[in-house]
Amino acid sequence: MKDNKQLLLSKAEFMLKEAEKLGASQAQATIALVNRNLTRLANSIIDQNVSERHATIRIILYFGQKTGTVESEIFEDSDIKKAVEQAASLAQISPENTDFKSLPTPKEYSSTFDRDSIVSEDTYNTTPEKRSEFAKLAIDIAHEKDNRIAAVAGYVQNISSERAIANSLGIEGYQIRTFGDVQLTIIARDGKEETAGSASDARRDIGDLKVEDVAIIAAEKAVNGFGMKDLKPGEYEVVLEPEAAAGLLFFSTLLGFGARRHQEFLSFLRDRIGEQVFAENLLVWDNPLDKRLVGASLFDDEGVPHQKVELIDNGVVKNLVYDTFTATKDGVESTGNHAKWWGPAEPIARHIIVKEGNASVDEMVSETKKGILVTHFHYMNPVNPTEGVLTALTRDGTWFVENGEVKHPLHTLRFTDAVPRFLKEIDMIGKYPEFLTTPPIGLVPAMKLPSFRFSGSSKE
Repeated sequence: MKDNKQLLLSKAEFMLKEAEKLGASQAQATIALVNRNLTRLANSIIDQNVSERHATIRIILYFGQKTGTVESEIFEDSDIKKAVEQAASLAQISPENTDFKSLPTPKEYSSTFDRDSIVSEDTYNTTPEKRSEFAKLAIDIAHEKDNRIAAVAGYVQNISSERAIANSLGIEGYQIRTFGDVQLTIIARDGKEETAGSASDARRDIGDLKVEDVAIIAAEKAVNGFGMKDLKPGEYEVVLEPEAAAGLLFFSTLLGFGARRHQEFLSFLRDRIGEQVFAENLLVWDNPLDKRLVGASLFDDEGVPHQKVELIDNGVVKNLVYDTFTATKDGVESTGNHAKWWGPAEPIARHIIVKEGNASVDEMVSETKKGILVTHFHYMNPVNPTEGVLTALTRDGTWFVENGEVKHPLHTLRFTDAVPRFLKEIDMIGKYPEFLTTPPIGLVPAMKLPSFRFSGSSKE
């Protein structure tokens, strides 16, 4: 498999030279090349095969403490030169950031993290015909499950991405990654009632995708959803399947453990480092170098090497995640967590791993007196970041549990609750999930919580 390492690094070097010509005191150049190939399913047919190739550059220029940034989907040198000039113009009219000291300097990357650890040639070379085989298998398996299955929707895709980062202080990093994933939403109808079930899986090697299992699980959730009833808002025990637990853990780390939010008094964990905030059986860390992860990565979005960062140890808040800017303000070293994702660039834990337990979801249900089983949450958002209050809707499968038995499915519920409250106690933690995910989630098992607040339902 041929990569574009030298080409991307030469483009990054070109950006830095253009920045130097314009008198920039420091500069950082990033260029990414992404190939996305997707087969889409709708109404139980394959309705689309598409391939996209995107080249994106990002240039950051500093003139003292003034900065200008331009990000654009371009690749030709003439266009890149104009982008650098635009960044310089923006820097000249920007206010000084007196907290800025310097971009990062070079550090050694992990020597055990070679290309074969994060790249699959089969994924890179996957054809539309191969993806269509997966799609047809999913459709056939779902319809064989029950005659009430009305439609299968979703996609199968394979992605390869290359990224080069360089700065004027000597950083030069390159990596290539591949992954394939399948996501299915299956609709079932019985008379006037319509239900949905979903499941997904991701793998570095697309040949390892558990397409059949994903189709079976999604179909079972759909056909088990008939007969939905209402539920009064209130506090209930909750059994969170891995996807539901993963969503909560990601937002918990996003709102609580990022150094920027901590410094700006937006974190619900402000001044609580070293304090017992969470359940004693909760251990969480961020480790992009873990080769078990589909999204394992070598360095962050400013070229600083990733490392393992302990976030929660037996319920105790241990560390924040940092990038160069926030680390300088606190007088510490960057943890390699800089992320330009949405909004302002900031340090984010994007490869979250929770220490697994040994309980199954069935065992969690059997230990529930009066509670709710949740597949996953939709449209999760912070309500009060400084208190860690989140809200979201249940989706694609929610059931009422009583005296250790699943009684009946429920209409869509909304939860509104605070992270320090609902994670203060954890009754049970499961094993790592059968299905894998792409970042920001690494490995998060199912959980049973003794108290979780549901604030409304679709049938109130």
